[in-house]
Amino acid sequence: MREKMKETRFEKEYALTLNKILARFTMFDDVFGEYKRTVQKITRGRCLASENLKDLAGYWHQNCEQFHLFLERIGTTPAPAEFMKLHRTLLAEMRNYYNEVCTAQQAINWMQNSCCQTTLQSAFSELTEVKERIDETLEGINGVAM
Repeated sequence: MREKMKETRFEKEYALTLNKILARFTMFDDVFGEYKRTVQKITRGRCLASENLKDLAGYWHQNCEQFHLFLERIGTTPAPAEFMKLHRTLLAEMRNYYNEVCTAQQAINWMQNSCCQTTLQSAFSELTEVKERIDETLEGINGVAM
């Protein structure tokens, strides 16, 4: 009986850790979504005078680096045996997300003050699919919400 309580406590700790991971992931997703909207405003000429693609590309790159560090931390986060498959799947999907965010950032050609809208849209469409797969992965886990 005592062993079962320890296992439950560890599972609860992992659920809390997972919720923190998902909260941080959601914050990154909001930031990258805002970058997309800003790119669209800049390319349409409906932006603030201080907004430009060069600065935006720099901010985007910095956040890609931070997201990469975030993924490394997730990779070293311990998970209970019964959550190991979920943890690996979640990490793999977040790596897919990272790859698409980098692709979207590469769509910006700040030297020519332009953006390949096709590449940007394609990357963000894939990001939507990645987030749907993450949601599917998380379905049915008590105490975890995205």
